[in-house]
Amino acid sequence: MRCVCYRHFGGPEVLQRESMPLPQPGPGEIRVRVAGCGVNPIDFKTRAGLGFVSQALGANFTFTPGYDASGVVDAIGEGVVSPAPGEAVFGMVNFPLPAGCYAEYVVAPATQWAAAPTAIPLAHAGGLPLAGLTAWQALFDVGGLQTGERVLVLAGAGGVGHLAVQLAAWKGAQVSATASPGNHAFLRRHGVTLPLDYHDAAAIAASGPWDLIVDLMGGPVGEQALSWLAPGGRMVTVPTNTAAALVQTGAAAGKTVRAIKVTPDTAQLAQLAALVDQGLLTLHVSAAIPLEEAASAHAQSERGHVKGKLILVP
Repeated sequence: MRCVCYRHFGGPEVLQRESMPLPQPGPGEIRVRVAGCGVNPIDFKTRAGLGFVSQALGANFTFTPGYDASGVVDAIGEGVVSPAPGEAVFGMVNFPLPAGCYAEYVVAPATQWAAAPTAIPLAHAGGLPLAGLTAWQALFDVGGLQTGERVLVLAGAGGVGHLAVQLAAWKGAQVSATASPGNHAFLRRHGVTLPLDYHDAAAIAASGPWDLIVDLMGGPVGEQALSWLAPGGRMVTVPTNTAAALVQTGAAAGKTVRAIKVTPDTAQLAQLAALVDQGLLTLHVSAAIPLEEAASAHAQSERGHVKGKLILVP
């Protein structure tokens, strides 16, 4: 089968098309013929040698990235009852180390897949699991968002951000988000009542405070946003490379900062799929890029300012 992998850390150019043996599902696993897979920050950060996954890879490895995908079940291992061959599924799989979704086929435990939404192209559904679960868990599991609260999403037009603002609006929150002015109309279409220019910290501060801030930027941006929290408010910070420092900085300032590491959850995937099929959640796919052009997709992602999601199509 065709796949994209790398054998050493570096820039997008280390991603290479390879031919690998067709993987076989073991007990409790299924094999999925991939229709589409998401491009996520963890993919290019790991490729660059950053983060906990790259540390676990060591010095000698062959790594096929990609933690979420959609497709059709192609084969099942011993003991698998559901999903069955021929069913359309999507999932966040093989997290956090094995990965494998940048390929024509991927094998993963059957319990990590859910029925794919039917209202969007199957290939597009491959961009929903990791970003959607991150948004859901940041807002509800870790953030404890309640109806009527004021929410600020930093980087609201990105992959996680554009889903988070919609889910917050669905919950009945008052939603604000930062983005470049050119993306403010996009934010409004996705449930944001108050789009804010991320360049204008004074205007953002004057528009607060917020009960919950979902920090998708980390570092100095996250630190600056601490002062925008309402008394008793909390921040959920997503970027793992700055999370520990931000939690510590928040504690020193008497602010509640909670880090999140997304985890697979098929029940939440089913809820996300239901919202998509009900027209209550929209996944914006900026581009569907051929798998062989994964290096280009990584370069676009690393430059930032991608609206919604990029997906790779084998």
